[in-house]
Amino acid sequence: MIISIAVSIKTGSLWNMKDITGHLILVMGPSGSGKGRLVNALGSLVDDIYFAQTYTTRQRRDGARENKKYVFVTEDEFKKAINKGEFIEWAEFSGNFYGTPASEILKPLQEGKVVLKEMDLQGIQQIKKIIPEDNITVVYVDAGDWSSLQRRIKGRAAISREELELRRLRYLEESKSKDFADVVILNKDGYVKNAVYAFRSLIKNILKKTNGAF
Repeated sequence: MIISIAVSIKTGSLWNMKDITGHLILVMGPSGSGKGRLVNALGSLVDDIYFAQTYTTRQRRDGARENKKYVFVTEDEFKKAINKGEFIEWAEFSGNFYGTPASEILKPLQEGKVVLKEMDLQGIQQIKKIIPEDNITVVYVDAGDWSSLQRRIKGRAAISREELELRRLRYLEESKSKDFADVVILNKDGYVKNAVYAFRSLIKNILKKTNGAF
């Protein structure tokens, strides 16, 4: 079960949406769709991108390479941040909390940076109510049917049957969000090179448009 609740962020001159000159790229797609692979294939382009951090209460996975942008906190610390209105979006999934501090999105956007973040549909829907439409691009990574994704998920790290079933149910919901995206990247088996090229081209164009890079 997923519980996602929009939290009112602190307002005032610090987070004035009129001050935003950067661009936010939100990448969504089911677990195992290859979002991380596409990001890792950006090469030197990452030098011009700000990667927003995710705060989470889940435990670190043994034997798995964790996303370096995860910040692991206690549930008490997370709830205190909620009460202070520090998250631009947050959600509870499978008993764990995940959230993005407003400062990780709005501050770099006000500085004219290109910000990239992997996020689920609930979080994206929350953020799109805040960020101006011209300053945000939503990308959906489509890796095919559940059987293909299941092989990828099992190949990354050990996972319990219960957790795998939760991922399957989440996949069914997330697959419905494809039409919500501005751009769809096809990343099925056999299409990886094309997916990498399409994603790099998209990011490069946004960087050029935003800050004149390249």
